Amino acid sequence: MNNNLKNSGFYKFVAYTSLLVIVLASYPVYKYFNTVQINSIICGYFISLLNAFIGFKLNTIALSRSTKSFMVLVFGGMGIRLLIVMLLLVILIYLTNLDSLSLTGSVFFFYTLFITIEIYFLHKKQMQNTNQKIESAAAEN
Repeated sequence: MNNNLKNSGFYKFVAYTSLLVIVLASYPVYKYFNTVQINSIICGYFISLLNAFIGFKLNTIALSRSTKSFMVLVFGGMGIRLLIVMLLLVILIYLTNLDSLSLTGSVFFFYTLFITIEIYFLHKKQMQNTNQKIESAAAEN
């Protein structure tokens, strides 16, 4: 199971997607944003990235659990992570001089991007597990 986690490609896909976004956005961000806004965007990116890594780990743990535990870990974890992200946003907006619009927009953009990747890989992993169960059941008969 742990080997399948390494072979899932989630981290590589997040890295490639991040690189693509950075390449596509680098010129407009450099041209039209100031240093505080750029720092806010970078901070928002790292908040969302950490959230995605934690979410992926929770989801892979949830796949080996019963259906009820799976739902609690996936949806409960998503809710708790969202609350933590919002709390971090409030703290950063009030305690730092980061641009609130750039920070919030960056977190929203990257959160949406990474949660989409997370759901894709969760579905892919679930389909692999289902296929393995079908193959093992067919082998027993």
